[in-house]
Amino acid sequence: MTEPSPSPEDRLGADEGLTHRNGDRAGDSPDSRGQPGVGGGRGDGPTPARSPLRMRMIIAALAVAGLVGLTVAALVGTGGGGAGDAVTAGPAVTRVIPEPGDEVLQQQRVGVVLDARYRLTALTVFPNDRYTGGVNVFVEVDEVEGLNMFEFAPGEGRLIEALSPDDNCVRATFVPIARPDESDTTQWCFSVS
Repeated sequence: MTEPSPSPEDRLGADEGLTHRNGDRAGDSPDSRGQPGVGGGRGDGPTPARSPLRMRMIIAALAVAGLVGLTVAALVGTGGGGAGDAVTAGPAVTRVIPEPGDEVLQQQRVGVVLDARYRLTALTVFPNDRYTGGVNVFVEVDEVEGLNMFEFAPGEGRLIEALSPDDNCVRATFVPIARPDESDTTQWCFSVS
């Protein structure tokens, strides 16, 4: 008597690397006891290999993306982006005093810290946010040479005795020391209580 020939599905399962009609790879389908076969699969096909190098590359990419996000967040800051915010001219301005949008007292010092390659030529204080009616206080500016900081302090007998209530703005004009004919400005606004 002859033995029945194996079905096409049985022949496919016998050859390693071939796939059954139902999508299982040979050796991945459960054996007669219901346990996974040699492939250890779940019947949904092979699991892609995850090499340590690929995982390191993914982690590195996520770390770089996180650092870029933090850098952008730090540069943007929490300011409202309004018209009163400081407009800096490249690397010339290190800091403005007070910060844009700050609420300060009437005797608050106003000023600017410039990069060492620049010098201040004018500091104008405006009693409003329309930049009208300003007073150039440059002749009464105190300079801290080692820091390249230029500040004006309102007070009795000075060009401005007290900052005006509500909004005040400042415009600083400066030039590169190497090219004094090329001036630039920065301006910012703050509130006075």
